[in-house]
Amino acid sequence: MSQNIHDLVSSYGLGVLDRDDWVQFEEHLGAGCPPCQAELDLDRESIARLASAFEIDPPPGLRERVLGRARQAARFSGADFQKGILFQEAGLLISRSGEMDWKQLAPGVSYKPLFRDEKRKYHTSLVRMGAGATYPSHRHSDVEELFMISGDFHLAGLSMGPGDYCRAEPGTMHGVTRTESGCVFLLCASELNQVMA
Repeated sequence: MSQNIHDLVSSYGLGVLDRDDWVQFEEHLGAGCPPCQAELDLDRESIARLASAFEIDPPPGLRERVLGRARQAARFSGADFQKGILFQEAGLLISRSGEMDWKQLAPGVSYKPLFRDEKRKYHTSLVRMGAGATYPSHRHSDVEELFMISGDFHLAGLSMGPGDYCRAEPGTMHGVTRTESGCVFLLCASELNQVMA
């Protein structure tokens, strides 16, 4: 990134950052930057005001047609999987993770639930670990896949970085995992994994 991270606020608010800049700015916001958060809030308020200045009355029946289509669309179970969904119909899901809230998984570890297969008890999530965070040893009850987006992740005596991939078969076990500088990765895993004491 050639420019100052603080200069990315408006582009982030408009959703026009490329993936690497978006991830870095998300980490920056997550670490806490009151000036950037204040500017982002102000930008969003300005956009909302601008949009309301051009409000027009919709054609008769439009509201009912839109609500009817929304009721017919498939839904996830649980509110966690509603926020950030742009489109979900006929087997296609498009979501915007930047609009989803981070939820705490363990001390220093948070996640954004992107998709949940309720029948299989399996999920796809974006996971963020803060600097120095660890996750306990666990046994896999289903295939687990991890794709590194940013930072460092230490597993099985190896250090993984951006672009690295790990697959664990059912029945295998991960020892305690950790990060030194913090990291973000995509995780596909079972909710039935057994965390070891």
